[in-house]
Amino acid sequence: MVTMPQAESFLTDRQKQILELRLQGYTQDKIAVILKTTRANVSIIEKRARQNIKRAKVTLKEWEQLQSPLSIIIKEGTDIMTIPRIIYKKADQNGIKVYENTLDIISKIHENIPEAALHRRANRPINIFISRNGEVSFD
Repeated sequence: MVTMPQAESFLTDRQKQILELRLQGYTQDKIAVILKTTRANVSIIEKRARQNIKRAKVTLKEWEQLQSPLSIIIKEGTDIMTIPRIIYKKADQNGIKVYENTLDIISKIHENIPEAALHRRANRPINIFISRNGEVSFD
């Protein structure tokens, strides 16, 4: 088992150890035997590790959004196919080059916020963030 050393991580060594074993296909019961602990303890440690990972992802997304000089709010009911055009127009007005093509942006919407795009329409307002280097993210 190889762990990457991290100066400051949201995961403890034990959490990383359990996650690595789970990735290798071990059950919680088998991990408990290997680590000489209970399955319940393994379960708690794994759950907390996954919570820490989720919090770290949310934190990174917030940080990216804070650094984005441009944000756009897409109104509920907007045709999803028009969103890339809106993004390109606003980015151009602000001197930002968006490198993603129309299909990439639409795919990103469906992958990152599938609940917001049903039947080709935004079924809720969509917040779009464009970074200085042209990366597009959604909230």
